[in-house]
Amino acid sequence: MSNFVLETINLSHIYSKGTTSQVDAIRDICLKIEKGELVGVIGHTGSGKSTLIQHFNGLLKGTSGTVLLDGSDIWADKSKLRNVRFRVGICFQYPEYQLFEETVYKDVAFGPKNMKLSDSEVDLRVREAISFVGLDESYLEKSPFDLSGGEKRRVAIAGVMAMKPDVLILDEPCAGLDPKGRETVLNLIKDYRETTESTVIIVSHSMEDISKLATKVLVMNNSRLAYYGTVDEVFSHAEELKEMGLNIPQITGLFLRLKEKGFDVRTDIYTLEKAKDEILKLLKGGCL
Repeated sequence: MSNFVLETINLSHIYSKGTTSQVDAIRDICLKIEKGELVGVIGHTGSGKSTLIQHFNGLLKGTSGTVLLDGSDIWADKSKLRNVRFRVGICFQYPEYQLFEETVYKDVAFGPKNMKLSDSEVDLRVREAISFVGLDESYLEKSPFDLSGGEKRRVAIAGVMAMKPDVLILDEPCAGLDPKGRETVLNLIKDYRETTESTVIIVSHSMEDISKLATKVLVMNNSRLAYYGTVDEVFSHAEELKEMGLNIPQITGLFLRLKEKGFDVRTDIYTLEKAKDEILKLLKGGCL
């Protein structure tokens, strides 16, 4: 079996093909995502991020190209698409707006029940998932509409986690949250991936968030794959990322400015630890 959980081969998607409003949403994407990676997907608005992830579980079918899940074409047998969508779970932006059941328990149980699991297995998954997102079992009998915004977000994410997907995709999971809520959600994603060893894909506008979590970074630009590699590899292109209109981490911007002023510094600095090491190196060399 392939070590790549997801692959795309020359994947393209055109909206309104053949009309005056035709849009090439993604073009010729060739990508291999290894099992267990935490992939951060970044790009400016309209770059193709959301369109790309909707191909990973067959919500969209490419105009051309192929999507492979564990080496098999997800569209080879349309009757198996339902199973593909259980194995590749997507939590869309502002998922709390999709909560609809009377209780948190019923909302989190919705996915597992649709998988035709036994009541005991559904119950186990609900309790595991609510624990993963840092909520205790007292929340299970509450109405989701009585929760805070951050709590609703965590319940919605738990609903996808409860299906135990091989690949968990989160589209802007921290959108609209305050700093505390943002940190909570980022930590639960990190813990979930480390505990389950699942593959996790996060779409985000925040390169700060991606730099804290990701093992690989995928950069979309003008509907094409611009970069895909480790955080260090991608952030070594800080100047190019800035030219694409991306908000690079503040610490990276600081080192870009130092370089502009003539200091011999690396520009792939994106954490305080790396910044400290680079500054100490400069001090020892008498450059500061």
